[in-house]
Amino acid sequence: MAEFTIPKPGEICWRELATKDLSKAIDFYSQMFGWKLEQTKVTPMDYKEIIIDGAAVGGMMAMDENWPPEVPSHWNCYIAVENADETAEKIKAEGGSIKHGPFDAPGVGRITLAADPSGAPFATIQFAAAS
Repeated sequence: MAEFTIPKPGEICWRELATKDLSKAIDFYSQMFGWKLEQTKVTPMDYKEIIIDGAAVGGMMAMDENWPPEVPSHWNCYIAVENADETAEKIKAEGGSIKHGPFDAPGVGRITLAADPSGAPFATIQFAAAS
């Protein structure tokens, strides 16, 4: 497994592609940028970690039937937080919106999909304690 250090709160820490065609995305990005993509060991789902210089910096996953059909393939960035639930409330208080969550991602942490007041999407993550 590639190296990964839990980031400090407030750091942009993960980039993730949700795609309708994972195979094509893997081919495209590995050919385009020379990215190494490895199956994660964190979850049994088909999730490819993006490895650059030996460090996991992001991931790719397929959009399955649980995604609304109108949602296109897209990139998202994750910002580390200490407490996902408190941060979700603060996002709303500051004029942002919560699109999904907070929810638990087993073995990973607690995630919220949100948008800033202008509608720009982002995600927050409270990482699970290292075991």
